[in-house]
Amino acid sequence: MRPRSPIAAVAAVVASLGLVALARSGPPEGVATTPARAEVRPEVVAAQPDAGPPETAAARALRQGRPMDLNGASAEDLTLLPRIGPALAGRIVAWRDAHGPFESVDALTEVRGIGPRTLERLRPLVRVDPSPGPALGDRALDAPEALRAW
Repeated sequence: MRPRSPIAAVAAVVASLGLVALARSGPPEGVATTPARAEVRPEVVAAQPDAGPPETAAARALRQGRPMDLNGASAEDLTLLPRIGPALAGRIVAWRDAHGPFESVDALTEVRGIGPRTLERLRPLVRVDPSPGPALGDRALDAPEALRAW
């Protein structure tokens, strides 16, 4: 909608600049904010209230600093990874259902929406166990460090 007068136009510009300044300075003290998906850390998974369903093996693996098994993770588990929303998680699970278990982490590039850059960012957070099962992983990693790279 276009402003009808020069005063309204100036008011719109001033309001826009005020929003930009607020975005740059951050929220006022005491105002809660939600982190962006790239800022979510595995230890946040542990802070979830006990009222929900029990922790999955994939969530536990991330919380403990181990990679999540792609062949044992549900779509909901996959959304715990940075930059993986419900739609992309659904495509990963659909690809696995159609083609069988992932044979390597590199096979993720077969899923629409995962390119080389995303693959490299996910690599320290995921692993492949050829048989579906618990997503506990054997190797340890510094998952918070991997997430900070985002």
